[in-house]
Amino acid sequence: MPEGTPLLAVYDGEVTFAGWENPFYCPPLGKTVSGLGVVLRHRLPNGEVLLSIYAHMSEVHVKTGDQVRTGQVLGLSGNTGCSTGPHLHFEMRRLRGTSWPVFDPYGWEGEGEDPWSKHPSGVSNVWLWAEGKAPSIFSEINLPPNPQPTDRAPVAITRVRYMGINDVLNPNNEFVEITVDPRFASAPVALRGFLLQNKLGETFAFPDLTLEPGASLRVYTGQGNPTWEALFWNRTQPAWDNWGDCVQLVYPSGGRYRVGYRSGCAVTQGFKVLAEEKKDALLDAHRLPLP
Repeated sequence: MPEGTPLLAVYDGEVTFAGWENPFYCPPLGKTVSGLGVVLRHRLPNGEVLLSIYAHMSEVHVKTGDQVRTGQVLGLSGNTGCSTGPHLHFEMRRLRGTSWPVFDPYGWEGEGEDPWSKHPSGVSNVWLWAEGKAPSIFSEINLPPNPQPTDRAPVAITRVRYMGINDVLNPNNEFVEITVDPRFASAPVALRGFLLQNKLGETFAFPDLTLEPGASLRVYTGQGNPTWEALFWNRTQPAWDNWGDCVQLVYPSGGRYRVGYRSGCAVTQGFKVLAEEKKDALLDAHRLPLP
């Protein structure tokens, strides 16, 4: 998230730490650093005690010992400490014996028993969100049209959302956004004849419509009612492989605008990759003290 975004307490609690962590060596940055953060202790109605942690902040607006309420501003997001880019590092921890192992506040939804609950250093994952309040979880690539100086495509792929929760049950978690680049298209572009294709060769054919310069259109994987801003592939299964895919916008001429993630385009030969997901993922670590 952009630096300076207000960070809100997820639940009523007590501030057990607020300020600068003790300096430590950060391997990604190759130097000793100290980050700014907040730790909250929460007591649930059933008596269980949890911690929420907010790291790499730019400003802290609370102090140790404060009692805070749900939604209260704790400070602002940042890029302090062992961090390679602005973001919020958020953790939930649950007491087990004398330690505070991390756990997933979205619970365990896989087959069989929660493996983290059986790990010597783990604890069971628990769904904590109030009804309708869970933030959506997804992975996506967001790019400007024609990011390379030599690119001149009139229509470009500008966003690929390829991962959400339970894609098999909710195919519309996925979408591909295309945008008409006004630098290279001075008039509306007719989309008939354009195709959207994955690395398996599965194809969506665009209907007979036009897109104005500067306008964007999303193609959702699942079912829905088409509009001028959204089309639907009408699939009952995901189209984009979470472990890597090659999203290809195929022009009527046969040219291809390709966006790959997790090296997905490497398996498709013979076409130039116009945009590829960066491999240097954001790295971070913190040493905020626990109670």
